[in-house]
Amino acid sequence: MKSNEKINLLLVDDRPENLLTLEAIIEREEYNLIKAFSGEEALKHLLKYDFAAILLDVQMPGIDGFGTAKIIKAREKTKNIPILFITANNLDSEHIFTGYSIGAIDYILKPFDPVILKAKVEGFVQLYKMKQLLIQQAEDLTEKKRELEKANSELSNMTAQLRISEELANVINETSIDSMIIVNQDGVILKVNPAAEKMFKKDKAAILGENITTLFTGVDTEEYINSVLSAVNHLNNFIGYEKLDEVILTLKDGTAFPAEVQIGKRWVHNRCFIACTIRDITNQKQYQEKITYMAYHDGLTELPNRRFFNDQLILKINHARQTNQTLTVMYLDMDRFKYINDSLGHIIGDKVLQEIAKRIKDSVQTLGLVARVGGDEFNILLPNTDREHALEIAGKILEVFKAPFYIDSYELFITVCIGISIFPYDGGDEQMLMKSADAALYRAKEQGKNQYRVYHSGMDIQSYRSFMLQNDLRKAIEREEFTLVFQPRVDIDQGTIKSAEALIRWEHLSWGTLSPSEFIPLAEETGQIVKIGEWVLRNALQQSSAWQKKGLPPIRVAVNFSAQQFLQKDLYETINGILIETNFNPELLEIEITESILMGNQTTITKTLNQLRKLGVHISIDDFGTGYSSLNYLRRFPVDTIKIDRSFIKDISTLPKNNMLISTIISLADSLNMSVVAEGVETIEQLNILRKYNCKVIQGYLFSPPLSPLDFESFLQKSEEKLKFYTDNQSASIESKNTLENNETSVIDYNKEVLSAALNHIQTVYSLSTREMDVFELIVKGLTNKEISDKLYISEHTVKNHITRIFQKLTVNDRLQAMAKVYQTCIEQGKNITFTK
Repeated sequence: MKSNEKINLLLVDDRPENLLTLEAIIEREEYNLIKAFSGEEALKHLLKYDFAAILLDVQMPGIDGFGTAKIIKAREKTKNIPILFITANNLDSEHIFTGYSIGAIDYILKPFDPVILKAKVEGFVQLYKMKQLLIQQAEDLTEKKRELEKANSELSNMTAQLRISEELANVINETSIDSMIIVNQDGVILKVNPAAEKMFKKDKAAILGENITTLFTGVDTEEYINSVLSAVNHLNNFIGYEKLDEVILTLKDGTAFPAEVQIGKRWVHNRCFIACTIRDITNQKQYQEKITYMAYHDGLTELPNRRFFNDQLILKINHARQTNQTLTVMYLDMDRFKYINDSLGHIIGDKVLQEIAKRIKDSVQTLGLVARVGGDEFNILLPNTDREHALEIAGKILEVFKAPFYIDSYELFITVCIGISIFPYDGGDEQMLMKSADAALYRAKEQGKNQYRVYHSGMDIQSYRSFMLQNDLRKAIEREEFTLVFQPRVDIDQGTIKSAEALIRWEHLSWGTLSPSEFIPLAEETGQIVKIGEWVLRNALQQSSAWQKKGLPPIRVAVNFSAQQFLQKDLYETINGILIETNFNPELLEIEITESILMGNQTTITKTLNQLRKLGVHISIDDFGTGYSSLNYLRRFPVDTIKIDRSFIKDISTLPKNNMLISTIISLADSLNMSVVAEGVETIEQLNILRKYNCKVIQGYLFSPPLSPLDFESFLQKSEEKLKFYTDNQSASIESKNTLENNETSVIDYNKEVLSAALNHIQTVYSLSTREMDVFELIVKGLTNKEISDKLYISEHTVKNHITRIFQKLTVNDRLQAMAKVYQTCIEQGKNITFTK
């Protein structure tokens, strides 16, 4: 009950004058008097209000006072409200009993005694107030109890959480691998964990109470610990350091290790506590070093990798630029290494790479950095190295690769090509230097195996040309730019054309006629070789069929297949499909493959060759003797013909060893029931020697260069007299006039007449002696100092002296500038040409 809330009193009487009298007698400011004229109306008010007392008339129409009282006392909400009966009857015993039995508290007679009535009502009001106060107090006590119970529960939960937190902290502290030490602001140790006991090799009792500095030794360590404690003490608002820099801590027993130290500070009840966590990062450092090593080194050879090389190249170039020094970059690539992997497997290949890396590293030693940057590719970085010194190292590398590699039970010969570029002449930054070295390597590989080339500006022209050709190659078939030429093969005993080799030419709109030696490697690199190979086969067969329809005798047509073509899974189906499409007799088709193909997947090769053989297709090995073939290959594979490479025929009259080799090849073929074709025959002398060794089929310029289909048709019709001349005159010694242009010559070979004129001009203008000119011509050809020494039979020291005087007279600093001068002189002579070194 609120203090400003009025007390409700119910007055019940059916006579208005009685109600007015009651109201006049008991009315007070704090009372709210509610009047009812019947029992029914009184009951309605009881549903709405809470009353301190009820003044109830006994005699009323309808429900009288006793009936109304019974209902009031029967209800749970109203049964405790005091009832004061008002009656005009005498208080006889029966009447009194009835009232009290119903629940009346008292009676008051009419007419009312104001004093008695007011006193009795005030008494009921006081009782009501006391009751309401007790109720409020009970409610307050209940609320307080509830609050206490809640507070107790929260306290219990908090206590439990604190216990859990304490236990967790103890678990962390006890099981942490980091050493945890708590000290006061003076550095006295208050608490340590087991890891600290293990680190300092002392139990807890021996550590507690000691100053933290006593755990360490060494001036640096003690100064570090003291400086950290001093810094912490001077920072009032200090909460905690981030992880500090690595420090080397030295313990009392002399043990030193790298560590990370974490410091934290707290104030508790005006006491300062400092927590020190020490983490031994020895293993972490070792792991980091190992990861860093792995990130910058090749896992197989243990050499630095491409990332490390590139980083060092940038650093060395910056240093060379600041110190005005030269710097050499070499790009190495192994010749035919892929065939070792393909034929002997990657395990042997990996062992070979390890030996290759060792030889290269031994050749360079401490002069520079050797890195493996690809499968069989290596880079060499030679700081403060000029061109002459770089050439000496390149020559040394080529020399060490002449020795065979002995891997397991195999004796293997590996050669290497090297591209060389010099800073700052061949590039002012790492990208240009690498690009120049790559261009030089490309040129070295183009010139054959076991070569090195130094970059010069003409290589950029060739690189641009190669790039353009790669793009144009994709559209050459649709533009119908490819043509076929046919070179006949002659049976010198019978004087007849036995077969012809189909050779592709590219009639480029901008560059003119291109030979296969220039664009076939590009086709293999770009994956166009398969499509081009199918075009060659289809058109060769169609052309042969066209000749037969004109009445010419059928001859076998030979088509070359590269390694990439021959290793197609569906090669047999492709060839058979084209044979069916062109309705061509398989026995008139000859497939030429190189020795390198036989070193590929032997299971696939054997299956394909046997399938073609069953069709009746003739199989021949091209360029025999230049690769890695063995008697085992000739015995295992179904081969019909061996073609002796032109390189052996060229020197047949001057090198007795070549004669012996050719004789052996022919005898070997006879014993294996194979035929032999000698290609590149250009002189009567070569013809007579081959006839002597019983070689019956000849191919070469002596009889005919490669001819267009129309010219070949004419040759077949009119060749009887020419063939008869060569076959009948076995002792003839007249050599054929070498007037035919060799279409196989690379377009980047230089014009000898223009170069000769340029060199003569240089000799005259710069007053070079005859001996100096001999040296200079060999420099132009790209020979090393050692090679010049061997060629001219003078010492390398003398060669160097000659080169120094030549450079002084030409006012150049190195070979590159000398080559540039020759190149410019050639242009001035009237011919803009690119020549090789």
